[in-house]
Amino acid sequence: MALYASDMPAQGGIGTPGQVRAWIAQGAVRLGGAELRRRAEFHHGFFLLELDGLVTAAVLARHEQCFPDVSRLEAADEAAALSVRVDGMSEAGRARNAAAQVKGCPCGGTGTIAVDDFDPDLSYAVYCPVHAPAASLHFRAGH
Repeated sequence: MALYASDMPAQGGIGTPGQVRAWIAQGAVRLGGAELRRRAEFHHGFFLLELDGLVTAAVLARHEQCFPDVSRLEAADEAAALSVRVDGMSEAGRARNAAAQVKGCPCGGTGTIAVDDFDPDLSYAVYCPVHAPAASLHFRAGH
């Protein structure tokens, strides 16, 4: 998210590792710690919901409002991935990156999302990848 908020160009390549580090620092200063964490947790939560096809229209609208430039977001994600590949990540960084929070999550914070069908016998619930990530991963793995 720091890269999205920085002066990193959205087109024309990712840049050198040194440039990426400078853009990360710039974006972090620009956003401040609390806003950087809020955006990162929301973006990661959106990603988890998207993986399972659980993004609601309201959550999508909030994501588009927060990150209106899709090409810039994709470039920031690519540069962040390259940065981790080149520089690695601390355990504290891994823990921060795993945090997810979605205001208006379809589970309402309960950890399960009801999937309704016209036939009530075909309705079911799934674990929320944001609020019940361990159960969701366990279920997705077929256990």
